[in-house]
Amino acid sequence: MSSKQQALININCFDFLRFFFAFNILLAHLCELSQSKSLLFLSFFSNSLIAVKGFFIMSGFLVAKSFANTCSLKEYFIKRAVRILPAYIFLVLFSTVFLSLFSRYHFLEYFSDFDTYQYLGWNLLFLNFLHPCLPGLFDQNLICAVNGALWTLKVEVGFYIILPLIFYIVKKSEKPFLVLGSLYLFSLGYWFLLDYLNQPLLAKQLPGYLSYFVTGIFLFLNFDYVIKSKKILLSLSVLIIIGCHFFDLHLDLIYPAAFGLIVIITAYSIPSLNNFGKYGDFTYGLYIYHFPIIQLFRQYNLFEKFNPVIMAIGVIFISASFAAFSWFFIEKRFLMRFKKSNLKKVPFYAG
Repeated sequence: MSSKQQALININCFDFLRFFFAFNILLAHLCELSQSKSLLFLSFFSNSLIAVKGFFIMSGFLVAKSFANTCSLKEYFIKRAVRILPAYIFLVLFSTVFLSLFSRYHFLEYFSDFDTYQYLGWNLLFLNFLHPCLPGLFDQNLICAVNGALWTLKVEVGFYIILPLIFYIVKKSEKPFLVLGSLYLFSLGYWFLLDYLNQPLLAKQLPGYLSYFVTGIFLFLNFDYVIKSKKILLSLSVLIIIGCHFFDLHLDLIYPAAFGLIVIITAYSIPSLNNFGKYGDFTYGLYIYHFPIIQLFRQYNLFEKFNPVIMAIGVIFISASFAAFSWFFIEKRFLMRFKKSNLKKVPFYAG
């Protein structure tokens, strides 16, 4: 990739899109978890699954870009770990300790319950589904899960792990379209099969969303063509998405590709938002903190006792405050330490 191409690919509004999708997920969870009829209007312009798909597309594109500009496999994994682990580990530990104050169990009873440590252990391993609840918390809510939003992170970590293998096969075969296309079709086949078997939880796991991740990778590898042809590609993609969502057309086979094109082209088409993240990247914090905050509000029936719209604004404000704390005091500090210790080297992947 030439220096001119490198400069072009670095000018984008991914920070805005990531924040937009995270905020969309927050609103969708507010609508669902609050169980407030006054907040049902949020469902008209929020959809958590669509937002998650957008995240996986951007992840495929940006992590592929990061991998291509990384000097070694070791550095790649360290870079991924530094970005995701510090805030995540703090969240799990903090949630386990802090939420004990709101449990029906007494302090000693809470910390002597084996369920507490099962939650802590499984969640630290990203296996949230094996033990999503803490003792005495949220058992009267719609679901008892402390943080149902975390299920995507184990999928994301899985993508981080397999991406070097994907690049290795692409480089060796010199047939990126065949390799990525095969993974794309395998992913859709897995999704259709599990959906047919009525297994929605299994359908959402790594293979089911791989089509979106590899779409992001493919668009990165073909970035020049995408940008040169963005008007016609964007027009066709918008028509496909409209057909799927408003006319019930069965275009599932090309939906991830079409949605991926919309996301990536949009990232390079709104220059006024290119500096959206200049004050900080609050997306990750907003995503990982909002769910337990909504659950706490619901546990104490705050959406019923007070104006639900004002309570929703309160949830957003508290979530944003935690996101700012997470960025300035955890995420940014670890990232800065990594950058200071990382010497500039030649990328080990060229292709």
